[in-house]
Amino acid sequence: MNQAPWLSVITVVKDDNAGLLATLASLQSQNLDGVEHVVVDSSKIDEKTTVDSFNLATANVVFSWIEPSGIYPAMNRGLELANGTFVYFLNAGDMFLHESVLERVHRSLTESNPQWAFGPVVIQEPSGATTVTPPWNYQREKISGFSNGHFPAHQGTFAHRALLSSFGGFEVKYKVAADYAVFLRLSQVADPLILDFPIATFQEGGTSTTHWKLSLREFHEARRSILQLAGPASLRERFNSSRNFCKMWLVREVLRRSQYN
Repeated sequence: MNQAPWLSVITVVKDDNAGLLATLASLQSQNLDGVEHVVVDSSKIDEKTTVDSFNLATANVVFSWIEPSGIYPAMNRGLELANGTFVYFLNAGDMFLHESVLERVHRSLTESNPQWAFGPVVIQEPSGATTVTPPWNYQREKISGFSNGHFPAHQGTFAHRALLSSFGGFEVKYKVAADYAVFLRLSQVADPLILDFPIATFQEGGTSTTHWKLSLREFHEARRSILQLAGPASLRERFNSSRNFCKMWLVREVLRRSQYN
C-alpha cells in the first residue's frame, strides 16, 4: 500500500493562466517528496486544454474542473480530492516565499505533530510595497474572541485534512470569510503550532480586501455564531468590531484614496 503524502497543496484557479503558472513554478521549486498537488479549475476552458497548457501531467497532480460557483466551493472540491495528512491552500497567483519553505514546514510538523499550524505571510500592496504580517499573541487574541482584527491568512496555514473535513470544509454561506470561520473552528479544537518564518507571498486586492465592509460583517457574524460569546465577552466583541470598522474605513476610504489622488 502506498503511503499517503504528508501534504496536499490545493490550488484553485479561475481564468488566471498567468497566476497559475507562477504558482506552479513556485511549487516546483520546493522539495516535493511526499507532496501532492490538487488543482481545481473553474476557468472557461475544457479540462484537456487546461492540462495540456500547464503540463500538469508531469507532476504529482490531481486535477478537477468544476462549474464556476465561487472560491469556497472550489476549495471544498480540492479538500475532497486531497489525500495528504495535512492540507494547505496556495491559490493561483500565490507563491512560496523561498525554495526551502516546505522543508522547514515538514520538519516543524514532524517534530510537533500539531492539529494545525500557521506562520506569517508577505503581502504585496498595489503600489509594489511589501509587508510581512506582524507577530501577534495568539493566547491574548483567543481571550478577546479574536475580535481585534488579527487572524492567520490561509496562505500561511496548514491543517490536518481529517480535522478540516470533519468541519465540512468551508461554509459557503460566507462569501468572503469562510476561511476565517475555519480558523475559528480550528482554534476551538486545539492551539496551533506557530511557525516563526514567512510561508508565502500574495497580492493584496482579493475579495476580502475589495469588499472589506462585507468581510468585517461576516467576521463578526462568524465570531458570534461559532464562538457563542456571551456577557462581557460579547460586549467586548461588539466594541472591537465597531472599532475595527472605523480603523478600516480610515485606512481604505481616507488615507489610501488620498495617496492615489
